[in-house]
Amino acid sequence: MKRMYALIMDLPDAKRPGFYAQIVKALAADAPPFDRDKDLLIYDEPLIRDEAGGIMNKYHVEYEELELILLDAGTELAPTFTDFGLVTRLEHAYVYADQILLFRLSEGTEDNRRLALLQMEEHLQARSTRNGESYYAVEAHLADLMSGIAKAYNCSIQLID
Repeated sequence: MKRMYALIMDLPDAKRPGFYAQIVKALAADAPPFDRDKDLLIYDEPLIRDEAGGIMNKYHVEYEELELILLDAGTELAPTFTDFGLVTRLEHAYVYADQILLFRLSEGTEDNRRLALLQMEEHLQARSTRNGESYYAVEAHLADLMSGIAKAYNCSIQLID
């Protein structure tokens, strides 16, 4: 998992042919994106996103900045995942950093963690395993619910930034 920095371009409709090509050329030269999805440009460094913002300003294109979290390859995604993230043509899965809570279960016995996870299952948007540890993603507003479920099974959640 890695924090990523994105901007969404609001391209004007009534521009001459080639306008978009000029922007793409400028981005390729000065701020090549790590990934993209339609009008969403994704960068792995905030400074490069800032460069892209400068290009948008130069061409008078409005944009909005946001932060994403790139999920590990092989992450299992829930059917409702696209309400809280996206999968690009390069098959990278991202969640919107401000809408998702990432955590892992800790403390308690393995059986207790398994039972807590069964209760949490219906709320999971994504799950992944890295270095033998499982990580989970739920809607951010469910933080108290996840903590309460974990506590009921003598476990706790550890937030991942």
